[in-house]
Amino acid sequence: MDNLLAVSTTFPTLLFSIALGIVLVYWLIGMIGIVDLDLSPDIDFDLDIESDIGGLAGFLLTFGLTGIPFTLVISIIVVICWLISFYCQFYLLSLLPEGLIYYALGAVSSVIIFFVSLPITVLIIRPLRGMFDSVETVKSNELVGTTATIATARVDQEFGQARIINAGAELLVDVRCDAQHQFTIGDKALVIDYNPESHSYIVAPYPLQ
Repeated sequence: MDNLLAVSTTFPTLLFSIALGIVLVYWLIGMIGIVDLDLSPDIDFDLDIESDIGGLAGFLLTFGLTGIPFTLVISIIVVICWLISFYCQFYLLSLLPEGLIYYALGAVSSVIIFFVSLPITVLIIRPLRGMFDSVETVKSNELVGTTATIATARVDQEFGQARIINAGAELLVDVRCDAQHQFTIGDKALVIDYNPESHSYIVAPYPLQ
């Protein structure tokens, strides 16, 4: 445990430890409904507003990192980078004396580790694509008229997710509602429409009020 903590907090592994911490916090608060987990397999960013993230998405597309949610791709990359960096630090960099050469090699190794993680991530996500493709292939009109259970702490015109049972499978989908409606986690809702632009479903209180 002492070695784990020491290596995790030593440069360059520290960089990936911070990224891993951010990823863990994101998924944790997403599971309790504070943020909207983007589980759409499409990478769709407003490049005028989020140019940095949009550029990163385009970069990942060139490596074939598609077919599963962007946030999941980033999470897998971070985990792989952390693991490689940890063992690289433990078995190789720890043999070097601390100084300019150590930090220079640490910085170079971080870049190399990132690029090494990309093809590994491609191999990992390949069997996962079918799972998300099955969700994406469900026609929007098949879910309209079904009931859903709200999975986030709130739902509004820009935020929200819900669980829907379709053909015996539970789907987690993005949902939105009109301003006059209010939902909280656990509420029942009725899917009344689909918005193809935001890949989200419009819900109303169930039963209809």
